[in-house]
Amino acid sequence: MRNYKMNNKHQFIAVLATTAIALGLNSCSDDFLKEKKNYGNFNQTTAYSNFNGAQERVNNLYYWMLPTADGGDGNGTNRPNDWTPVGNPDKWSKSTEEYGGFSIFVDPEEEITYNFNSDGKPNFDFFYVANDVYSPWGHIRNCNDVIENVQKADFTDEEKNMLLGQAYFFRAYMYYHLVTIYGGVPIIDYVQDPILGKDGDGSKLIVARQTTRDCVNFICQDLERAASMLPARWQNEAQDFGRVTSGLAQAFLGKMKLYWASPVFNRADEQTRWEEAYTANKQALDLLRTGGFGLAYATNGGENNGANWARIWDDYIGSDGSTTEAVFITLHNTKDNVSGQPDYGKYNRWEHSIRPRNTNGGGGYTPTAEIVDLFPMADGLKPGESSIPYNKVNFWLNRDPRFYRTFAFPGVQWQWSEGGVSLTDPSLNGIIPTDAYTTGRNYALWSYMWNDNEDDLEKVTTSSGYWAELLTQTTDKAGSHSIYVRKRTDDLHLHSTPFYEYINSQSNPKGFMKCAAPLLSMRYAEVLLNFAEAACGAGHYDEAIGALQQIRARVGYTAANNYGLPAGISGDRAKLFAAILYERQVELAFEGNRYGDMHRWMLFDGGQGQSAIKSTWALTGFGGNTCTYLGVKPLNGTKRHQIVMYCLDASTTDPTEGNRPDPISLDEDLSCINGEYKDNKVRELADFYEIFLGRKDVNLDGNDEALTIQYRPTYYFLGLRQNAMQTNPTLHQTVGWHDLGRNADGLFDPLSDTLP
Repeated sequence: MRNYKMNNKHQFIAVLATTAIALGLNSCSDDFLKEKKNYGNFNQTTAYSNFNGAQERVNNLYYWMLPTADGGDGNGTNRPNDWTPVGNPDKWSKSTEEYGGFSIFVDPEEEITYNFNSDGKPNFDFFYVANDVYSPWGHIRNCNDVIENVQKADFTDEEKNMLLGQAYFFRAYMYYHLVTIYGGVPIIDYVQDPILGKDGDGSKLIVARQTTRDCVNFICQDLERAASMLPARWQNEAQDFGRVTSGLAQAFLGKMKLYWASPVFNRADEQTRWEEAYTANKQALDLLRTGGFGLAYATNGGENNGANWARIWDDYIGSDGSTTEAVFITLHNTKDNVSGQPDYGKYNRWEHSIRPRNTNGGGGYTPTAEIVDLFPMADGLKPGESSIPYNKVNFWLNRDPRFYRTFAFPGVQWQWSEGGVSLTDPSLNGIIPTDAYTTGRNYALWSYMWNDNEDDLEKVTTSSGYWAELLTQTTDKAGSHSIYVRKRTDDLHLHSTPFYEYINSQSNPKGFMKCAAPLLSMRYAEVLLNFAEAACGAGHYDEAIGALQQIRARVGYTAANNYGLPAGISGDRAKLFAAILYERQVELAFEGNRYGDMHRWMLFDGGQGQSAIKSTWALTGFGGNTCTYLGVKPLNGTKRHQIVMYCLDASTTDPTEGNRPDPISLDEDLSCINGEYKDNKVRELADFYEIFLGRKDVNLDGNDEALTIQYRPTYYFLGLRQNAMQTNPTLHQTVGWHDLGRNADGLFDPLSDTLP
């Protein structure tokens, strides 16, 4: 990718003060998503003179605004889309039970303010106003540029609809992220002239915040337009697969309506909002089905411990051959980058990130003990609520099929293609593994440690002890873990033609970096769960339960045990809500959805502390406390842990290596009911755990036990940064945040339909 440089820079006074974003075309790509070029400067007078030129401008919206596999933290870190969480341990997911480590949102020792940190850098600044292409307002300006110029271009109505529908979607997509973070923001639906005075007195550059309701209506209007203009499925999929469809636009409309109906915006639990969300999501399901979207492997996803469910990510369109699950998708490739040439290589580095260090991977992501322990048992119920006893040492026995495709644990195969690990890897410090992997087809994870001091395991970075299979150096224990995130992996056992090109070297790219696996940012399963939640809120309980049953039937639950759903939910709105949110935790784990769910349901503190910010902000619906209403524990005041499997031994070599059983492939029956195993390999692995290994849940949130998660009540609606208020003095600060100009508390109320 050639990093584009702006032709002109101006000092703006508008909230949209960014730049005349100079992004455009050089040529037309026949495969707009797989190649994803970053086109250079464009000529405004000729870009829209023909359909191909205009389409390249639309293609560029995809380049900058599609979710990326690297995810983002919302601070504009000099790369496309830095605001959409996708399941990585970013500041969004590290504010949930999925990952540990205090993010800025939950750090008890650091508070987000309207100002900058002591190092001069913002701790969060998504709204930021800047003269660069990474500002959200720059993306909105690009969408407005397409909309204005296509409307007046000499194209057919069909061509105009095709282009406009995509631009309307992306403008709404950008505003969705702004509004869910800040509430009401300025609505800019035209291209502002960046040169002061070109529009007269410059008043069009001064745009105040609009009410949250007006912003939500604006987003929904754009999405309605997009849904009416776009096809349910593009006819030429070889060229256009991955473009926005009418179903995606309607699904995002349903997602926006669901957020608007959720407690963070809907403190009084207004039923009309739930009904609107129900209608929008029901229409989304209808449109998606018209386009051939649905639950892939709907009738056999749970076979062999969720093998087919895991294959959703092993197909370019998330499909079982007849049904496509990928509603919103980002494509990648394995093209080489050539020095001095445009960067055509667009790699998905998730596979590299989650693979263990001794596979030449990035070291793996550490799930918390809390999320491992909350996954259902084999009967579909939570541990502790199930009739199946939960053994915390043999935590992997008798679990929901999705458990085995979401986590990797000691004694399980995790195959990859091509050659083995290089024994000349300098990071190994010359230490040769006792069982070097000559091929990835032989790889099994043995991620446990041994130590002669059990108390030492209480620390995040253990000061002594050894890890099996060179999963860490003896001098560096930080980051070592027993349980790995396995979700969305390209497992050779399931997929014989991997998306990655395995590179056995220490160069860049290395390991699994060069990977073309697609990113599924929204699946049909999410839309179905959005519908279930909206239907519950609107009182359509049977339809909500029916949607849950579809999700659970795919992974093997049947009517014989009520699809593993808890009793008593059919007539209890709160219990049904809780069951739906729990299903989202499991089905959508590590896909970037959990922070949004916790934010909109105010699950950090149940909504307590809102009345202290403003009396009218108190929850009057949902029993006055969403956590109590749902029967869940607030995240505030808690700590997260990692599971460390260990044995007590003072040896310098693995004391259990000679006693290891054969690893399991996940084709086995992983159940043990009343002490009876159905598979001998499973019994042997369970015995190995019981005889040789113990379990410690080690603090992931620092060694100071006094420090616990603190998500401040003001974070449900973040305030504006100092630079935004200085750039546009008409921007009122959010209630609960310091207003720089007035030197007082902010006046803008995200929950009010009245402007200050």
